[in-house]
Order: sequence, then structure tokens, then C-alpha cells
Amino acid sequence: MELKNKKIFFVMGVSGCGKSTIGELLAKDLSIPFFDGDDFHPKENIQKMTSGIPLTDEDRLGWLNRLNSLAKNQLKKNSCVIVCSALKNKYRYNLSLEIEAQTKWIHLVGSFNQISKRMQSRSDHFMPSNLLKSQFEILENPTNAFEVNISLTPKEIVNKIKKELINKSEFGLFGLGVMGKSLSRNLAKNGFKISMFNRHVDGIEENIAVNFKNKHTELLNAMAFDDLKEFVDSIQTPRKIMLMVNAGKTIDYVIEDLLPYISEGDTLIDGGNSNYKNTKKRSAFLKSKNIFFIGTGVSGGEEGALKGPSIMPGGSK
Repeated sequence: MELKNKKIFFVMGVSGCGKSTIGELLAKDLSIPFFDGDDFHPKENIQKMTSGIPLTDEDRLGWLNRLNSLAKNQLKKNSCVIVCSALKNKYRYNLSLEIEAQTKWIHLVGSFNQISKRMQSRSDHFMPSNLLKSQFEILENPTNAFEVNISLTPKEIVNKIKKELINKSEFGLFGLGVMGKSLSRNLAKNGFKISMFNRHVDGIEENIAVNFKNKHTELLNAMAFDDLKEFVDSIQTPRKIMLMVNAGKTIDYVIEDLLPYISEGDTLIDGGNSNYKNTKKRSAFLKSKNIFFIGTGVSGGEEGALKGPSIMPGGSK
């Protein structure tokens, strides 16, 4: 399978969850290089883990920086898969430093008992199973990762990853007015796979998204919709959807329309320069549904949106 844009796929999770197996299968399926993060540990770290001593953050820092350099060097040539436990937010920050837009996180999830049994059956695993508890204790679940349960077979896991992260878009644009169109072209030019939506109104607004896509070569890999459910379903989870519609009640109507289709952990971004008081109300309302909300000012007009807008966000960190 050919990837249109170069990406680093980080497969993460506690020790024993099957990262290496899944990472190798995914890399083979995508015909891209595979790297096991454990192979890049200095000898001192391996000796500590073999002796049953947990690594400190200081122990990990050089290792994480080495993997970040590996990822950046690989991106000059190709996509790749890197497996790494990456249990804390700050570890993932170091790993994706300066390459955030090209980084995809895959989190393999399983229960303590499930993974403990796996580790006990593996004589070749250098980390004693009694350290597994400490890994679960420090695990900070990522909000930006695609989660897969390890109860599935390796082939099922890889197929699920490919369906979600390869075949779906990374970002959604709702509303194709002047600013929405320019932002869509900007994102596409900068290597993002996007989904675009514009409403269908018989005799007034018909095939807006499809016609816009067909007009610009940079939108070749973009997906165009006038069906709301199909648009939302086309975006990788957790979803990021930017609303480029007029400020005011229209934003509330759009949120109401989207709610049946979006999921907990998704993020809605209001790019309509709304009054901050309305943004606070919408943020509180969506927080009650475990959906993130960002109120964003976008300045620079049509040309700015196309070449480099001033973007001023506020909301859930």
C-alpha cells in the first residue's frame, strides 16, 4: 500500500502488549521500515531493566531523543513504524518534537491480567513481569492516539489501524465559504489529508465540496461531502473538525447537527471569530459530553487563509 504523505507511526503501550509484533506486521503491510525502540536503549538502561530496576525519566531522556532523531531522519526518505512504550505525555512530546504533524500514535490497550499472562509465557522478554505494575501506574493515556484492544488477532489489529489511519482523513473542514476553501487548500498543500463538507440545498447549494475539490489539483487526495454522517465517519478518531461558518446561532445549530455523529474525545474548533462569552458557554456544554471545544480567531482574509493565517485559539488545553 502506497502512502501519499510521509508519516511516523508510533506504536505504544505497556510492555508485553504486542507492540513489536503489530509494528512489524504494519510496516510489512505498508512496505515501510520498522524500528523497535528497545534496540536503541543504551546498555545501562538494559542492565537496569534486566535487574528489575525501573528506569527514571533521566534514564529515558537520551533514549527518547535518539528515537526522535531517528524519526526525523527517516522522514527525509520515507514513512516508518517505531514501537516504543511512550507511557507519559512528556515522553510522547519528546518523541514527536518538531514532527508533530507527521506523527501518528497507535495505543495497544489491554488489562493488567491479560498482559501479565502474556509476559509470563514469554521466556525471551528481558523485562520481568513484576515491573508491569509500575508501567500501568505511570501510564498516562494519550488523547490523540488511535486505541486498539489487544484481544483482537494481530491481523485484525493491523487491518483496523490501516482502515482508520491510512484510509481516513486527518482533519475535517465544515463550511466552504471563502475562508473555509482557502484553509482547505492550505492544509492540503502542507501534506494533510482532509475531509471537506458543505451543506446541500436543492437549487441553491449543490455539489459545492465536490466541485471545489475537482477545481484544485492540491485537493486530489482530499475527500468531499455534502452528507454529514459520511463526512464525520471519514475522519480519523479522535476527530478534529473545524467549523468555518458565521458566528452566532449558526454555530449552535451546527454543533447540534454534529452531536449525533461525533464521539467522546473528539475536538470541535469554531473558526468563526465568535464572542468569547459564547465560546465559554459552548465549551462548558460540550465538556459535559466529553467533547473538546476550541474557539479560534482566524485573521488575514482569503489570502492569509491560503498562505498563512493568524490563528488565535482558546479552550481545552
